[in-house]
Amino acid sequence: IYTLNGRGPRSSLRILRHGAAITELAVSDLPGVPGAVYTIRDNSKDMQESKRVVDKYIIVSFADATLVLSVGESVEEVGEGSPFVTDAPTLACSALGNGGIVQVHPDGVRLIKDGKASEWKCPGLKRIECASANESQVIIAFAGGDLIYFELDPMSGNFQEKTTKNMGADVSCLDVGEVQTSRSRSMFAALGFRDATVKIVSLEPGKLLVQRSSTALSARSHSISLQYMVTNEESGVSDIILTIGLDDGSSVRTSVDPVTGTIAASSTKRFLGARPVSVSRISLNSSAATLLLSSRPWISRPDPKSGKTVMAPLSYAPLDHGCAFTNDAIKEGIVATAGTTLRILSIEAEISGLGTEDEAFNCNKLDLRYTPRQMCLLAAGGGDGLRKLVLALVECDHNDYGLEDKNAMGFDPSSSGKSKKEMKKKDEDGDGMDIDSDEEDENMKDNKEDDEEENEDDEEQELRSTPIRGPYPTSSGNWGSCVRLVNPSEGCTTLDCLEMNRNEAALCCTSVRFHSRGGEALLAIGTVTGMTMHPLNQTTSHVVLYRVVNGERLQLLHRTQIDDGPVLALAHFQGRLLVGIGQTLRLYEMGKRQLLRKCELRGLPTIVKTLQAAGDRAYVGDMMQSMQFVRYDSTANRLILIANDRTPRPITCQELLDMSTIAVGDKFGNISVLRLPRGADAGAVDNSGTRALWDSSRDDATPKLDTLCNYHVGEVVTGMTRASLVAGGSESLIYVTVTGRIGALVPFSSRDDIDFYTQLEGCLRTAAPRPTGREPQAYRSFYAPVKNIIDGDLCEMYGKLSFEEQKKIAERLDRTMGEVTKKLEDTRNALL
Repeated sequence: IYTLNGRGPRSSLRILRHGAAITELAVSDLPGVPGAVYTIRDNSKDMQESKRVVDKYIIVSFADATLVLSVGESVEEVGEGSPFVTDAPTLACSALGNGGIVQVHPDGVRLIKDGKASEWKCPGLKRIECASANESQVIIAFAGGDLIYFELDPMSGNFQEKTTKNMGADVSCLDVGEVQTSRSRSMFAALGFRDATVKIVSLEPGKLLVQRSSTALSARSHSISLQYMVTNEESGVSDIILTIGLDDGSSVRTSVDPVTGTIAASSTKRFLGARPVSVSRISLNSSAATLLLSSRPWISRPDPKSGKTVMAPLSYAPLDHGCAFTNDAIKEGIVATAGTTLRILSIEAEISGLGTEDEAFNCNKLDLRYTPRQMCLLAAGGGDGLRKLVLALVECDHNDYGLEDKNAMGFDPSSSGKSKKEMKKKDEDGDGMDIDSDEEDENMKDNKEDDEEENEDDEEQELRSTPIRGPYPTSSGNWGSCVRLVNPSEGCTTLDCLEMNRNEAALCCTSVRFHSRGGEALLAIGTVTGMTMHPLNQTTSHVVLYRVVNGERLQLLHRTQIDDGPVLALAHFQGRLLVGIGQTLRLYEMGKRQLLRKCELRGLPTIVKTLQAAGDRAYVGDMMQSMQFVRYDSTANRLILIANDRTPRPITCQELLDMSTIAVGDKFGNISVLRLPRGADAGAVDNSGTRALWDSSRDDATPKLDTLCNYHVGEVVTGMTRASLVAGGSESLIYVTVTGRIGALVPFSSRDDIDFYTQLEGCLRTAAPRPTGREPQAYRSFYAPVKNIIDGDLCEMYGKLSFEEQKKIAERLDRTMGEVTKKLEDTRNALL
C-alpha cells in the first residue's frame, strides 16, 4: 500500500507491506540446492546446568550428502573427522537429553555420544522414507506404511526399538512432537499419509502407536508439526496445536486434546502460496510460534491476550526450508535456505507488532518537499525497451515559497535533517588551530566515545528531529510546488523532481494515453497559479503534459492555459483527457502545441473534486453535491448527465466498483456505496432532439442514484482503492483517513455469512463494553442510518468478553465458541 502522509516539510510517501520486518544477519553460498536444514542445540552438562539454549551445529541436507556446520564465534564446516554421516541425506536429527546426538539417514539411525558413533541399520533392502526425532524419541517410516518407534533408555544411554506397526498407507510426513519441561517423553505423534489423511497416534507406554484420532484433508500433507502453545493468558495452560502444510499451498491449523488425543472438529485453513507448505517450530518473543514456508514465508502464533491466532507474512524473499536458530548473539533467529544460499535471519517482532492486536505492517518511508496532493502510476518505456512502472507525485504548499526563492533567501531545506555528527564532520574538515598532542589524543578518545553514543542514538535522533519550515510569505496566494518521479520497486528512490513556476501549485495528476500519439503513457498535471482560498480565486490554470524519458526523467511537452476555473481532477477517457474545471467537465485531444477542446458539459453544481472513467461513462464527484454520472455520446460528440445523487455529500474520494456502482467518502466521515438504477442510462439518449427544449433546466427529471450502503467511520476519509493484500484473498475496499488510519470493507460471499454477522452484531450491541458510552448503531448512523454494512470493530469485541458471555452469545447463535472464533478469523484472513 502506497500512502501519502504528513504536511509541509514533515510529509512523506510511505510503503506499507503486510508482513513483519526481517533483519538479514548472514548469507553464505552452498555447494548445491539443499533439501532440508536442521539445528542441534548444545546439550553439554554446563549448558544444562546454566539452562542456556544455544545451538551447536547447523545440519544442511542435500540429495546425496550432508553438510555439518559448527556454530561458535563464527560458522565453520566440520572436517572429515566428524562422527556424522556426510555421504547421505539427513532425514531428521536432534540433541538428546543425555548429551548425545541422533541422526537419521535413509540407511539407518546413528547415535553419537562422546565423539563415538553407534548405528542401527535398516533390515534387508528397506530404506527410511521420512523420520522425526526429539530429546528421547525417534519414529521412522518405510515405504508401505511400516513404522518403527525408538525410545532412549536412560540407564544405558542407547536407543531401544519399542514397537513396529504397519499403518496401511504410505507416510508422507510425521512429527514426534516436543518434550515439555519436567516430562520425559511426548505423548502423541502426528502422521500424514499420501491418501490425504492425518492420524494422531499414542506414544504412551503400553499403548504405543495406537491410533487416537484421524481427519481427512483436501490435499496431501507435505509437512506436519505438533506444538505446545499458550492460547489463553489467564489460564496459562498450554494447548497442543496441530499445523499441517499441504501440497496445494494451503495450511491447516487445529487443536488436539492433550488427554485423549482427539483432533478438534473446527480447523482453520488458509491459502499461503503456490508452493507446498513447509512447517517448522520456532520461538518469538519467548513464546512458541510456527514458521510456514510457501511462495512467501509466514509466521503463525496465538495472541494470549485476545485469544486469536495472529498470522502474518514476512517481508522477505521466498525461502525453501527453515528452522529455529539460537546462539549468544541471536536469541530468537531463523536459519533458512533459499536456492543455493544459507541465510540467518531475525524477526523484528516488537517493531512490526506481530502477535499483538495490530496486524503486522512493514513500513518504508521517502521524505517529500511539500504536502503531497495526488499520485498515479505510469507504465513508461525504459532504456532497454522494457516497460517500467514509475510513480508520479504532485506536491504543493499554500503560503510557502518555492525552492528557488528559498535558496535566494539563504534557506536550505535539505540542511534541516542533518545530524550533529555530519555538522561535526563538516567543522572538522575546516582549518583549525594546531593543538598539543596530549590534548589531541584525549580529544580523539572523547570523539570516539561520542561517535559510539551518536550511533546508538541515531534512530532516536531521527524520531526527535523536527524539519524546519521555511520563511512565510508576506502576501497571500504564494505557493511552492513540485512534480516528483519515484521508482516504486527499488527502495522507493526519487528519479526526477521538477520545481513548478513561481506561485504555481500542482493539485492533480493522471496517466493518459492519447490515441493520436500511439498510446504512449504521458503524465498530465493540473496546476493553478496565484490561488487564494477566501475567496476562492486564481489568476490562471494550466494542464501540463510531460513525457517520461527512459523511465527515469520528465520532459515537458506543452502547457495549455485554462481560464474557466481551478483544475482539481483529471482522468484518461477513451484515448483522450477528461478535465474537471470548476463547474465544467471538458474533453481534450492532444495537439502539437497545446490540448484541443473537443466537447464539454457545463452547469455542474459547484466544483469538480474527483473524477473517474470507465467505458463511455465518467463519474464526477462534486465538492458539495455528491456524485454525477455522465455519459459520452460519440455520435453527437457530447457529454450527457444521466444521473445524480439526491443526498448532498461533500465528496473527498471515490472508487469505482463496477460500471454502475461507486463507493464514495465524504468530509463528515461517511462511506457510501451508490448505484445507477436499471434503465436510467437508456433514458438519457434522446434521438428526437426535443428533450433540450423542456428538461435542460429541470433537476427533478434527472434519475437519482440508489444508496446501497452507508457507514459512519468517524474520521474524514481521504482516499480509497480496491485491492487484495494476500495471494488468494478476496478483493476488498481499502480506505485511509485524515488521522492516519487504514481500514477495509470486506465483501460477503454468501447469505449465511450475512445472517451470522447480523445476529452477532445484534448480540454484541448490548453485551460488548462501550468505552465512549455511545450506542454502536447510533454512532454508525451519525449522519445517515447505517445500511448493509456490519460493524467489524464491534464484532472483534467478542474475543474480549468473558468466558460466560462468549458462551451465552454462541448459544444464541446456535454455534460453539470455537465456531464463532473461527468465523471471525476466516473473515479476517480473507483480507490479511
